[in-house]
Amino acid sequence: MTRVLAVVVVLALGCAVWFGIETASLSPGDNQALVDSAGTAAVSAEVSDAVKSVFSYDYANLARTERAASQVLMGDAVRQYQDQFASARTRAVAEKLVRTTTVRAVGVRSLVGDDASLLLFLDQQTVASGGGAPSSAVAQLSVTAKRVDGHWKLASLTAL
Repeated sequence: MTRVLAVVVVLALGCAVWFGIETASLSPGDNQALVDSAGTAAVSAEVSDAVKSVFSYDYANLARTERAASQVLMGDAVRQYQDQFASARTRAVAEKLVRTTTVRAVGVRSLVGDDASLLLFLDQQTVASGGGAPSSAVAQLSVTAKRVDGHWKLASLTAL
């Protein structure tokens, strides 16, 4: 009877250790997106606002969009945006376009300290000032963001 009890205890301890290791591997670790709802909400809101401000434009006031971009972009995102916005600017002026970008959904993949990775689903509507039917498009955007002086800035942008 003592041997059976010893075997049961050893098996129970072995299972407890194994379950503990498995549980630790499932915990969020440094990724606060899974446990910090306030931090996740803050990065979601700021990044959404930043994306709306730099991907919406009015041909009559492109300087506003460029000012917004200078305030919320950093690192690789500056070059990535300048490359994309150069052609959009030319087309916007030539065709007198107004584009409105709406963030339909945002998911924070990771939030570690001052670094975040997000996935955004966008709706974009473009209207020509001369009339005609507006055109609509959807887009997915992978964004890395960094908190600088208490504010989230877009560090890289990848269209998916």
